[in-house]
Formats: sequence, structure tokens, C-alpha cells
Amino acid sequence: MMMRVNTFSERYPRGYLCAALILMLPGYFFLLLFPWFAFEGISVLIEELPNIEATKYWLLIIVPCLFFSLKIFQLRFPRVQGLKMSKELAPALYSLVSGVRELTKRPTIKDVVLTDQYELYIDATPRLGFPFLMSNTLVIGMPMLQTLSEAQFRGEVIRRLGQCASGRFRPTYWIYRTRLLWCRYEDALQKRRRISEMPLRWFFSFYAPLFAGFTVPAARRDELAADVAVLEWLNDRDYFETVKSSAIAEGFLDACFWRKLYQSLRKNTQITSHIKSDVMNPFEKLEHISGHLRSKEFRKKCLQNAIAEKQNIFNIAPVLRTRMDNIGQSKLRDVPIVEKTAAAACLGNARKNYVLIIDKLWRSTTLANWKADEEKQRVDVKTVKALSQKSRRRILSMREMLSYAQIAKRLRGDPLRSSLRKIVKRNFRHLWPASLSWSVFQRKQKTTPPNDIF
Repeated sequence: MMMRVNTFSERYPRGYLCAALILMLPGYFFLLLFPWFAFEGISVLIEELPNIEATKYWLLIIVPCLFFSLKIFQLRFPRVQGLKMSKELAPALYSLVSGVRELTKRPTIKDVVLTDQYELYIDATPRLGFPFLMSNTLVIGMPMLQTLSEAQFRGEVIRRLGQCASGRFRPTYWIYRTRLLWCRYEDALQKRRRISEMPLRWFFSFYAPLFAGFTVPAARRDELAADVAVLEWLNDRDYFETVKSSAIAEGFLDACFWRKLYQSLRKNTQITSHIKSDVMNPFEKLEHISGHLRSKEFRKKCLQNAIAEKQNIFNIAPVLRTRMDNIGQSKLRDVPIVEKTAAAACLGNARKNYVLIIDKLWRSTTLANWKADEEKQRVDVKTVKALSQKSRRRILSMREMLSYAQIAKRLRGDPLRSSLRKIVKRNFRHLWPASLSWSVFQRKQKTTPPNDIF
């Protein structure tokens, strides 16, 4: 599906944007449907008060609509998992953000939250359940502060806030923000298991992933528009330093830092006290790894890998080559060096305490989820091996065949149809006796000599 959507967006960009905008509307329609029906029902009910029979029917419509409207109004969204920063805790960080806010004029940032991921985005949360009156939280990843300089980090903040400021009349930005909004509704409803909220949960569990998957090309296009928006406040060469350094940092973290850390954890299936502290405290280790990132040869190698990377159609982040062409840069020129990190400049001496807190957060969330996924993967591998061996000896039930196909999709990404076809063919061999197979019949014909009647 993603390949078809990507091809459609490239061949017919205007038609794709129109389709994405139309697909954006059912979410608003579904949320506003209940209060609208309740309002219309009450207005009609007032006119139909003398008619008792009509009043009963209208009450059957109004009461459920008022009930679901109240449930949406009372819906509370989970807070972003991270360390909430205040002006007293990080005055330099807030000063940098407020300075950028004065340039871009939008949006109003209520809170700043530090997380354990390499990220920087604006989390817009509805205050009263309905998709209006948003509260904006600037989410900053601690790895970004630890790998970029203050000027480079400022360029990233300008990019994110400038994306919002310049996107008021841009359809791709409406899609980009709505895409995040529907995912927030899905997350909020998944954690609430009340029967009364089941219709809302069912709707967004289907609609939010569908809209998110269909709008990946539009979101990627808006990320490129954000790069162009930065040039209103920054010189293109200065901003290109930020783009290059961010590509180096992401390449280093993904290909070197996190991969080696998880490999060392994978060797020790049971996490015990004998594991090195730097493995269990990655952000403390990242504080002392800046010297490795100051190597010009190493940064040049990371940059070359980033420039050779191809676009992943499932990822909204555009590759470095596309971003270079978008801002009018054709050559890499020199490799940017980080002398002093943004963490040291914006958090000061208190960053050691913040690093300890982020390490604890990482162990309780990201590491815990990784361990659960690893355990689940081990169980899946054992299950699929057992089913595969069993299918060679005897016939599998429909439940076992479906389980095999679902696990194969999780482990290898195989389509359900191909996995089911494969396992059904094996079962068909057991059902069809070997003596009746066409190949055996042909072989018998060749070996049997013809009868000579003359």
C-alpha cells in the first residue's frame, strides 16, 4: 500500500493532496457528530414538546449523543514521557527557545520536555477533548543536545517553530499537524479500556493508522517546506551546517552508539549487576564521548554514509541528498565540528543531574520495552520453528496456520497471504496421497514397458 501511495503522490501531487485533505475530515466529522446531533435534537425537542410520542424518539437520540459528547470532553491525553523543564531549572534553554519564538512569532510554547530519543517536535494536545484550544509542548531529545552545538541546536529549533509559523496557509502542514493529532487520540484511547469509550477506541484504532500511513509523503513534503522556512531567518550556509551536523549525529547514534549498546545487552539475556554501568547509563556515557565525535575523519565517514542513504518510503524524514537539493546546496564542503555541545551551553552544570534522570527514564521505558520485544521475538521464533516442523509431519489446524502467518509477518514482514499460501501448500501435500500425485503417475508411465500385442 505504501508503494502505491508513494507512486500516486509522485505522479499526481495535486490529486494526492486533495485525497489526503478529504481523508483528514472524517476524524473531525466523527468527533463533532455527537455534539451536533445533541444540539439539533434539543432544538427539535423543544418544538416537539406537545407531541409525547415524538419526544420519546428524540430522547433516544439525544441521550446517547450527550453521553458520548461528555466522554470526548472528559478525554485526557497522556503526558509526553520525559523530564518536564521549568525556567528555573534551565534558564538558558528557555532563553534560547523564547528568542526563537520572538523571531517566528508562532506558536506559543507552554512546556519544554526532555526525552531519551533524538527528536525535536511540537506536541499539540487538545485541552478539552475536542481538537480545538491546543496546548503546545516542545519535546527535545537529550541526545540532540549532547551531539549538536548551541548554534546548530538553535537552527533545529528555528526549523521546528518556523514550520509552524509558515504553515498556517499550507495544506501539507494541516495534514502534518492532523496526522500527529489523530495519533494522540489513538494513544489516549488505547490506555482507556472502558466499555463506554469502545466506539471511540474502535474508530481511531482503524482510522489513525490508515491516515498516518496515507499521509507519509505529505508529511515528508512539509518537512522539506520547514527547511525552506528556516532560510527566512538564517543564512543558507549556516543552516546547512546544522543539517550536516544533525545527519552526522543521527548516523552515529543509530549505526554506532545504540547498535553496540543493544548488542552488548543482547549477549546478556538476563540483565544483572555485573553488566557495566556505561551500558545501563548510556546518556552518562554520551557525555564523555564528545571527543570521539570531534574526529574529523569519523564525522566525514558518517556524512558520506548519510549522503549515500536512500529514501525509506515509510519514513517522513527526507534523506540528506533531498534536503541539500531543497535548500540549494550541491556540495558538502567542510565537515562541521562540535567544540561545545548544546547540553553544556543550555543546561550548564546541572546537566549531570538531568543525565541521571534521563538514564533512569530510559531504563524504565525504552529499555523495558526493548526487553519485552526481545522476549516476544524469542517466543515467536520458537513458535514458528515448531509450527514449521509440525507442518512437515502432519496437518495444521486453521488457527495454527493463521498463527504461523501472523508471526512470519512480525518477524520478516512477509504478507499474510503469501505465508498462508505457503503453509496451505504443505498441508495439501499431506491431504493428497503421494500415490495419486501427477508426478508419480508420469514416472510410473515412463518406467512401465509397453505391452507388445503383435
